[in-house]
Amino acid sequence: MVTDTDSWFLVLPDHPAAAAVAAAVRPGAEFVHPHASGRPWLIGRLPAGPQHGRLVRAAAGDVRLAVIGHHDLDEDQLRSWAGRIRDTAGVDRLARSLAGSSHLVASIAGRVRAQGTVSQVRQVFHARHGGITVAADRAAVLAALTGAPIDPVSLASRLLVITPTLLAQPLWSGISAVPPDSWLSLTGDGGARVHRWWQPPEPHLSVARGADGLRDALAAAVDVRTATNADVGTDLSGGLDSTPVSFLAARSLERTAGRLTTVRMGVADPVHDDHVWAAGSTEVLTAGHITHQVFRPGELPEMFDGVAEPVTGLDEPIRWIRTVSRIRRVSAWLGANGATAHLTGHGGDEVVMAKPNYLHGLVWRRPLLARRHMVGFRSLKRWSLGATLAALTERHSYRSWLAEQAGSLVAPFPPLTRPMFAWDYPLRMPPWVNRDAVGALEARIRELAAGAEPLARDRAGHLGLDIARQLGSVVRLAQSLTAAQGATLHAPYLDDRVIEACLAVRPEERTTPWSYKPLMVAAMRDTLPVETLRRATKGEFSEDYFRGLRRHRDQVAEIFDGPLVAEHGLVDTAALRHAALAAYPPGVPQIALDAAMATENWLRSRQQKPVPVPMSGA
Repeated sequence: MVTDTDSWFLVLPDHPAAAAVAAAVRPGAEFVHPHASGRPWLIGRLPAGPQHGRLVRAAAGDVRLAVIGHHDLDEDQLRSWAGRIRDTAGVDRLARSLAGSSHLVASIAGRVRAQGTVSQVRQVFHARHGGITVAADRAAVLAALTGAPIDPVSLASRLLVITPTLLAQPLWSGISAVPPDSWLSLTGDGGARVHRWWQPPEPHLSVARGADGLRDALAAAVDVRTATNADVGTDLSGGLDSTPVSFLAARSLERTAGRLTTVRMGVADPVHDDHVWAAGSTEVLTAGHITHQVFRPGELPEMFDGVAEPVTGLDEPIRWIRTVSRIRRVSAWLGANGATAHLTGHGGDEVVMAKPNYLHGLVWRRPLLARRHMVGFRSLKRWSLGATLAALTERHSYRSWLAEQAGSLVAPFPPLTRPMFAWDYPLRMPPWVNRDAVGALEARIRELAAGAEPLARDRAGHLGLDIARQLGSVVRLAQSLTAAQGATLHAPYLDDRVIEACLAVRPEERTTPWSYKPLMVAAMRDTLPVETLRRATKGEFSEDYFRGLRRHRDQVAEIFDGPLVAEHGLVDTAALRHAALAAYPPGVPQIALDAAMATENWLRSRQQKPVPVPMSGA
């Protein structure tokens, strides 16, 4: 089901059966664009306003191109591209040139190409219907069109402490997601194929050589948003992710005569130091087109506020469920003050730095350097020598690692003091998940492991991309929520060009035990105040977490009162309620509760009967 405020689109093959599909959804659509043959190609709805992005189309001969989302192309530029493209493979050059975050769809001599972004902020889904393959930007649209039932194993995967993208498939049977590094081909006979077109860059650059690339890519990502949004909001926590975005936005909006509003959220913990660093930045950002807003503790919804209120219109559970009320409130406040975009630092931790598993590859490439790094990290993280050596000498392939994880789903989550150098974070189910659900997911993982390929050649590259995509999926859902409130949430760090700029830098230089985010510091050396670049701390929010959990205990109790996840045979209700309402069980990460709440909320939202895409005879 999709609410009447949502944007959505379908992509149809150049096939006679496409007319019936288009007719079924036509009452709820605002646009229908044809193939060169005249048959329906692109049909959907895009509400007016910059917060919803832009649909730009162009044609030349039998080539049709459409770019949908937040980008800087105009019709003339796209028409020039259409005149140079001869086949679907030729679209690669256009895809590699795009700044921002958008879908790209092409129809060329009866063959269709549709793709999203590398980070999954933009995704493409497909399903068979009416004898042909149909693609869409929303899995929920295809589910409504085809009447697909929920896949119980995919639903169970959302209860994992961390769900990697390999397992985060659409929640409906018969609906598939196009891998983010690939594009979907719809052929004239109604069939479909997936083609990989993108690979992560080789990490061959030093920080010194890669810094300019990150600065330019991030500036371009910000410029795309300021070009189409006259008034913009940014987070300004004082951290080394949001602060660069705020400074780049201030410069960009000065050129476009736009307005910038920075926002910072007060934190309950008295030793939290974000405000100290943010204050230094606000003293510099004093131009007339800039205003600053600080929300004091208690002025915004606390964590867990409203978690029992169904969040409708989403393709899947949103892992940010405990902060959804806050996200909506900030979006509405910014919208009421004129902003249509809310730029955040989300994604900086995922792409600017490498995770410590880079040491697993470094020890074989540069053993002396690896030894120095390990000494530093062991001191910082208190890794034991035995555990560190065991992690370094483990040599599982990605497939064998997955198979091993399949048999360890109910094992305890490893302590944070143990080094994690594997391909991904451990796959673990919390203790309240039923054994039958665990068994079904174990079988699914083993099936996938037989043909699984890592996202990059080394573990650091694979994990970096995987966690960026996990976050990208959450940002995609958050954009759907915030676009309807006022100011759409954006994560420039998750744009394709920014990800590429970061991954091109050697992981052992992006992360070291002796400096914090050295790539960002080098990239912003001429943009941020020197004092800001010296920050080596990161804010911690456990006080806000437990304060919100105490204040909104009634909401947590309500969402797990007769939970639908239990009706689906996934959890033990008593165990889940005890974990949520009693002292939180040791050894289980807090995010496990988020996963359960998000999944339950999503199931309840499907009972709210939001206004569907109107259909006739589907």
